[in-house]
Amino acid sequence: MERTLPILILVVLAVLVVPAVADEVDNLILDLKYGSDDVRKDAVVALGESGDPRAVDPLIDALNDWVVREVAARALGKIGDPKAVDPLIETLPSGGMASYEAIKALGDISDPRAVDTLIGVL
Repeated sequence: MERTLPILILVVLAVLVVPAVADEVDNLILDLKYGSDDVRKDAVVALGESGDPRAVDPLIDALNDWVVREVAARALGKIGDPKAVDPLIETLPSGGMASYEAIKALGDISDPRAVDTLIGVL
């Protein structure tokens, strides 16, 4: 009985914490969609830091938003989901810091599909 109490406490804490993290990511996705420019940028950074795979699709969509494009590329690199490779490649011609961050993100993801494109950029 004494050993089951700490396990029960850990299970209860896990049940309480997991929805809080999920709610935070959901809120950040909403901020990315509907927030002001500064709120959207902060949401992109936080989503990248979260590493949550649910953030990948909204961040891919954010590559089309010139206000948050470069931070979205950086965030996708941090998450490292190969699903982002093709959208990041499509971001390369946009130039400037967005292209730079897309190149870095492609390097972070290390997917072979990006090799020929990156060689072409060099």
